[in-house]
Amino acid sequence: MGWRPRDLELGHLPFLQGKGIANYLSDPVFRSRLATPPEESVEAMQMAVLAWVGMFGNHSVRAADVARLREWTDLPIAVKGVVHPDDARAVVDSGASGVVVSNHGGRQVDGAIAALDALPAVAAAVGDRASVLLDSGIRCGADVIKALALGADAVLYGRPWVYGLGVAGEEGVRHALRMLLADLDITLGLAGFASVAEVDASALRSVTG
Repeated sequence: MGWRPRDLELGHLPFLQGKGIANYLSDPVFRSRLATPPEESVEAMQMAVLAWVGMFGNHSVRAADVARLREWTDLPIAVKGVVHPDDARAVVDSGASGVVVSNHGGRQVDGAIAALDALPAVAAAVGDRASVLLDSGIRCGADVIKALALGADAVLYGRPWVYGLGVAGEEGVRHALRMLLADLDITLGLAGFASVAEVDASALRSVTG
């Protein structure tokens, strides 16, 4: 993980308490490597967390490893965190079905290129060979239109629906999604488009100082 001063100041890493790693703790292959099931005791959970630490953030993984994943599944494989066209080409060449243009919310490398700024070059590199998704900072309909105009096929929508979940549960999630879709529909009309399928680079105007 990146150097995160706020997390360090607060001593806050929920993973070390076994929170946020349920996809590991419920996986039969991961569990087969544990001497004791993590739910049996605090000590067993600590050992499971140590096992997780040892495999999270594997620096030996490379774009070519996507080919191995492709041998294991027919499911779509999307690689997240792509901000350079060369990386996009490499993972698609290895069998990725899609790339997620993301700088992980700017929390990994301070001053990293914004996902939106990286999007056009990545979309151009991928072409029609794979889907291009944009992650990072989608908050309103206009944000969606900008992403589509710059080459995204779709966007990821994270934090707002989580806020909705916290405020009103399942209905809060529905409400957050309805608001985004309503905003998108209105903004499309105001921009002169009948549907998202019509959105292209003509929707944008570059303004420089």
